[in-house]
Amino acid sequence: MAVFVAGRASAPERGAPGRSAPERYGDRLVRGVPVGFAGTPRGAGDAAAAYVVAVPAAAGRPNVERQALIDTIAVDGSGPAVAEMMGAGSPSADGEGISQTVAARVWVPDADVDARVQQGAEVTARLLLCALSGSATDAVVAGPETGLAGGWYVQSVTVRWTLDRWRVVAAQRPLPVPPPDQRGTRRDGGPRDTQPLLDVLSGRSWVPGTV
Repeated sequence: MAVFVAGRASAPERGAPGRSAPERYGDRLVRGVPVGFAGTPRGAGDAAAAYVVAVPAAAGRPNVERQALIDTIAVDGSGPAVAEMMGAGSPSADGEGISQTVAARVWVPDADVDARVQQGAEVTARLLLCALSGSATDAVVAGPETGLAGGWYVQSVTVRWTLDRWRVVAAQRPLPVPPPDQRGTRRDGGPRDTQPLLDVLSGRSWVPGTV
């Protein structure tokens, strides 16, 4: 399931003798969240994917930690809305449970993804996500209500390049899309709308953190 975290912001480079290896986004962390993304639309997409993954994972943490994470990735004033729309919400009463989002693909419509952006520029990235939620167990006893819920979604996230870092401005609510094991039909055999998947299947989308 570690689709995003295994990626890199750029392809490995073979440096000349004596040259240090290029910096990876994972080498720069703030409160455990990678922030070393390039100032390009591709970097914006990778940042959006990383943030969408990080916020739901913090749902069970203490309020202070969750708020600190939101403050790290969001522009001033957008924290509460971003937290709600990106799935952080409120943790369960006992603080135990599974809340995980995996970013499978990302794309930035109508953009030169490798062009440098100016300070203050905003980029809207689109993401194909798989979200999972459920109650934690002791790995021995499972009650009648135990289960794992989830689904596939497409979500738009707008980020702003400020002080050489991408910060979230807004995020739309995720829109459900058919799971990838369906080709042209619903489970009942009827036709389904494939329009939401056209961008996912295009050559303009990529696995977050890769070229």
